[in-house]
Amino acid sequence: MNNNPEQLFKLFYQSINEKMNPYFIGGHNSEGVYRFWHERFMKAFYGIRESRDLESWAEAPQMWLAGYKQGLKENNQE
Repeated sequence: MNNNPEQLFKLFYQSINEKMNPYFIGGHNSEGVYRFWHERFMKAFYGIRESRDLESWAEAPQMWLAGYKQGLKENNQE
């Protein structure tokens, strides 16, 4: 797995669309949205549990990372 979490975050962030963003942060391309997803992704990457009120928002980066790892595993088996 690519061990550079910042590079992985950039790949992850490209897959985020406007419908996935929290309603409480305005503007799809805002700095606030970027920082929100960056924090969620880094916690998922390092295995840090989210607070109870943000648990559901942690699912997207967790699933993305799981899919990324699975893709790497499958590519290495070929």
